[in-house]
Amino acid sequence: MSVGEDKPRILVVGAGIGGLAAAAALGQAGIETIVFERLDGLIAVGGAFTIASNAMLALRELGLDSALAERGAVIKYFSHRTWRGKELARWPLVDFARDAGAPVVGIGRPEVQDVLLQAVDDSDVRFGWKCIGVVQDESGVTASFENGREERGTALVAADGEQSTVRRLVDETPLRYSGHTTWQGAVTFDEFAPATQTQSYGRGVLFGTRPIGGGKVYWYASRTAPPGTSVPADAKAELLELVRGWHDPIEQLVDATDVKAMLPHLDVYDLPRRDSWGKGRITLLGDAAHPMAPALGQGACQAIEDGVKLARQLARAHGDNIPARLRRYEAERIARTAPIVERARTQDRISHGDTTTERIARSLGLRLAPARAIAKRYKDLFTFEP
Repeated sequence: MSVGEDKPRILVVGAGIGGLAAAAALGQAGIETIVFERLDGLIAVGGAFTIASNAMLALRELGLDSALAERGAVIKYFSHRTWRGKELARWPLVDFARDAGAPVVGIGRPEVQDVLLQAVDDSDVRFGWKCIGVVQDESGVTASFENGREERGTALVAADGEQSTVRRLVDETPLRYSGHTTWQGAVTFDEFAPATQTQSYGRGVLFGTRPIGGGKVYWYASRTAPPGTSVPADAKAELLELVRGWHDPIEQLVDATDVKAMLPHLDVYDLPRRDSWGKGRITLLGDAAHPMAPALGQGACQAIEDGVKLARQLARAHGDNIPARLRRYEAERIARTAPIVERARTQDRISHGDTTTERIARSLGLRLAPARAIAKRYKDLFTFEP
C-alpha cells in the first residue's frame, strides 16, 4: 500500500458537499483523510438543496440526518403550476418519503456544509489550497498546489466540482451544455406555500421555490439561452423583467432579494455516461464525476451517496488493492448515477419547452400522470442501499 504501509491516507480535493461527505464517512471508517479547498472558506451565500430521502438515509449511516433536518425545512408536497398560478399537479412527497423511511428536507448550502464540517476534524480541512497538478505512481499519489506545497497520499478523490481540474487529467470527455442558464437566491419571506416546493412554467422559462428553514425561501429561475451569455450590469432587473406578470409572490421574492445574495447566469452542464471516472489511485466524486441538470433535485444527493459508498469500499481495502476498490466504487456509482443524469436532462428539456405543442404536452403530462407512475419515479430516486 505504501505511504504509511497499512494505513491509507486519502487526499480529497474540494470541500463541497461531496468532498465533506466523503471526509466524514472516511473518518468514521478510521481512514486518515485530508481535504484541500481552493477557497479561503466555505461559500457563505447562494444556493440551496433538496436533500431527498435517499441522501437522508445515506446521512443516517453517518449519524448526521437529524442534525441536518433540524437546520432545514421538511418538504411535504411538490406543486407544479402555470406561470399564471394555476396548479397542474400536487405530488405528495410526504407519502413517498414515508415509504422510503426518511424525510425530504430543503436546506441552504452553508447549513449543509456546516453540518458536514462539524463531522470532520478541523485539522483535516485546509482552506486556500488550490490543486494545480496530480502525479501518481505504483505506490501513491502526489498533489501539487498553487501555494508551492505538495502532499502525498495512497489515493486522491477529486470532488472539485463541475469544472474539475483533476478530471481533465484523467478524463477528456467534454461537458454537455443543457441549453439553459439559471439564477438563484434566498430571502427571508413568509412562506406562501408551507412545506411545499413549487415550480411554475412559462415559455422557455421556469421559476421554483422551496422553504429552507429559518424563515427563508430559496428560489431559482431558469431560461433557454446560449452558453456564456453575458451577465448584464443589473442581473436582478433582467430577471424581474423576465417574470413580469407571473403569479404572486414571484416578483416579490426576486424584488426582496439582496443582489449580493443572488447567483445570476449559472449555465447548466452535465456529462454523459463513461465506463470509468478515474485511473489508478485517482477517482472522482459528486459534480466532478457526474454533473447533472437540477431537474430531479439529485445533484447534492448523489454526491452524498458517493461519499458514503466510497468509504465503504476503501474500508475494505488491504495491501495494494486500493485501485481495484476505487474501480468497484466507480462501477457501483456509475450504474446508479448515469440513468439519473439522463433522466434529469430529459426532464430539464421538457420543463423548458417553449413551443405551443411542448407546453400543452407538459401541462397534460403533469395533470394526467397516474399516481402510481409518480410513486414509482420517486421510489427509484429515494432508495438507498447501504
